[in-house]
Parts: sequence; C-alpha cells; structure tokens
Amino acid sequence: PRIHRRRHPNLAMSFIGALAARFPAMKPVADGVLKPTKSIDALGSEIMGLRFQYWYRYLSTYGETFGKAKAQSKVVMDTIKHPADITYKQLAVGAVCGVHIYGAFTIGEMLGRKSIVGYSQGKKVHHH
Repeated sequence: PRIHRRRHPNLAMSFIGALAARFPAMKPVADGVLKPTKSIDALGSEIMGLRFQYWYRYLSTYGETFGKAKAQSKVVMDTIKHPADITYKQLAVGAVCGVHIYGAFTIGEMLGRKSIVGYSQGKKVHHH
C-alpha cells in the first residue's frame, strides 16, 4: 500500500512569503493568501465579476484592436512592396519573428505527433 503524506502547510506559506520577498509585485497576492480578508465565497464572486469584465472589455474593443492590426499590416505590406528600403533592424526583427513562428510550428508538430522525432507508425502488421 502506498503511504500518502500530507505536506506541511507552513512549507507552502514560507514559499509564498519567499516568493513575495523575491518579487515585490507579488506581495499583495501573497498577503491575500497568507492573511486572507475575504471568505472563499466572496473571493469566488469577485473572480467571476472580474472574468465578466475581462471578456466584456475584450469583446467590446475587438473592432478597435482589429483596426490597429489592419493599420499595422498595411505598414508591413508597404515594406514588403519596397524591399530596397528595408533596414538591417527590420531584417533582424523579421528574422526573429520568423524563428518564433517556426518554433511554434515545430512544437505544434511535435505535440500533434506525440513524438519528438518522426510520426508514430502504429503496430506493425505482418501478412503471411
């Protein structure tokens, strides 16, 4: 039989305190965990309200975001149409973006194949 050991709660609390000391921006979060001032139900309600605010703002500003992206894509297309005007900085930024896109594609391929190398061949079937 496997023995289940409960982790000591003070260890988790000291880790949260150390995290807050190392990253000062995390202090309000750590204080909320170490010295809670709200019930778990009130915290859950607040989280749901914040989620609603987030999605409302995200969806209600979609047109503005799309407009900005459209303007940026025009700049990229104008740059591509005039390759002689491309600076070394733009070339370097394009190369870095290309490497990021290739890396994301490669990771997606590996996750899709469930293998780092090659595709899974499945069971080999021998016909006699």
